[in-house]
Amino acid sequence: MFTPLTNDDYAQKIESAEQAVLLCHKKLCPHCKNMHTVLGKFGQTVQGVNFYTLDSEENATAMQALGVERVPTILVIRGGKVTAKTSGLMNPREFAAFYARS
Repeated sequence: MFTPLTNDDYAQKIESAEQAVLLCHKKLCPHCKNMHTVLGKFGQTVQGVNFYTLDSEENATAMQALGVERVPTILVIRGGKVTAKTSGLMNPREFAAFYARS
């Protein structure tokens, strides 16, 4: 369900995405794992949304280009552009509302 992005392909994937959610994370971050689960549940309820992950430790260039300073950070992408960004934990209901507003 989640496609990992890298420094080399993140820009092209974002630009080509009609609707997507990008989770910026670290492998050992417990809050990041929690948000991965939240987004997985959200993904089961929506159609036509791509889900991406970006490891902050392996892809520092992409993180800097996206303006992401901490994890977990979630970016909503619509029409090839980042339309919303938030950091920290959210429950499934909070994330669904955030996605709908973005």
